[in-house]
Order: sequence, then structure tokens, then C-alpha cells
Amino acid sequence: MLEWAGIPPDESPRRGGPYGPYEQSQRLNLYHEAAQALLDSGAAYRCFCTPQRLELIKKEALQSRQTPRHLTSSQVQDKLSKNLPFVVRFQLPSGAHSFQDLVYGWTHHDVASVEGDPVILKQDGFPTYHLANVVDDYKMAVSHVLRGEEWLISTTKHLLMYRALGWPPPAYAHLPLLLNKDGSKLSKRQGDIFLQHFVQSGYLPDALLDVITNCGSGFAGKDGERDLSI
Repeated sequence: MLEWAGIPPDESPRRGGPYGPYEQSQRLNLYHEAAQALLDSGAAYRCFCTPQRLELIKKEALQSRQTPRHLTSSQVQDKLSKNLPFVVRFQLPSGAHSFQDLVYGWTHHDVASVEGDPVILKQDGFPTYHLANVVDDYKMAVSHVLRGEEWLISTTKHLLMYRALGWPPPAYAHLPLLLNKDGSKLSKRQGDIFLQHFVQSGYLPDALLDVITNCGSGFAGKDGERDLSI
């Protein structure tokens, strides 16, 4: 679809390139190495609890005003010897953390106070987005990340992970979302928004790119406001 739009990628699964492989299923060793590094440094831990058990522990901790306790090394080894399933979670440090976004400027989020420690490696050995985007962007030497503004708070988690791994992070720019008439997020999974729909309906690539640039870029118009007319 990028090739159809006249903006072919410099590197991809089809084209190849110096930072492959370009399919995440072929990069599992990279995610496992990063997860192990976080485990070794104490920035991550194995979690054997079910979601229901985690919710109960969280409620008990709030009531007793105590921080939930992690398993000891011997307890972890005992569970591993029994082949019990687990996920790997990144341990969010407490306190507000700041970063400078290229669109929003300086932002501050104390994610540990409102969210639980995010899963970074699932039971099946595949990474979640939180780990995959950090590893992929660093290993592929990505300098700038442009993504939707709904990821603004999660970027704090990703930057904390960069810090824990000792990696320099890219620059981030969070762009405004395209919305439906009812204010809900426009999804690529909506039937008439699926890119192939535009191709099959005879839309020209330049026309589609013009709409996307004007609506989703965050660029200001002559009057200082974004032009959202289509």
C-alpha cells in the first residue's frame, strides 16, 4: 500500500535492508535478550499471577497502604521448576517523569500511580507493543517517532525502559487523531477506512495523501488553526 501511494519504504520485508529481519516473529531473540537484561538488572520481573489474582493483590495493597511484594528468587525458581506459565512485567518507578515532545512540549506523567506494571513479554514468548517498539526502534536506529496522541502517556513508560536498558531514546512527536463524527477514534479496521477500500474505489494516491496530511499532520493553517475540511 505504501508503494501504491508512491512512498515506497527504504527497507521492508520485501525490499530487505541493513536492520532486518523486518517481521517481529523473526526478531524474538532480540526481545528475549532485552527482557533478560531488564530481569537481570531488577527493572523487570516474572509474574505468575492471573489477572484476577493481580486485581485482588492490588485492592489489598491499597487497603493496607502497602506496596505489593514481589516473589523472592527462590520462589521464582521453584515456580519455574514446575513449568508454571508467567509473563514478564516492567517495574514502573514511582514519581513523575518528564520528557519533551516535539508537538506538546514538556509533559509530566506519574504512570506508576495510575497504572500497574505493564506486561512486556507474554506467556507465548511474544512481546507486547511496549517492549517491541523500544527494541525495534533502537535496533533499527530510528531517530524520530511520529505517532498518535493516545500514546502520549505510554511514552513515559517507553522512555523509562530506554533508561533501564541504557539506550538513547529517539525524539517523539505525538500527532492529533482523526475522529469519526461521534468523536470516537477513526480506526484502520473500519470497513470503509481500510486502505484497500480506497484503492478499489478508484481514489488517486495523491488525493488520499493530501487529506491525510491536512487532517492528521498537526500543521497549522494560515489562520493558526488546523484546516480539517475535506
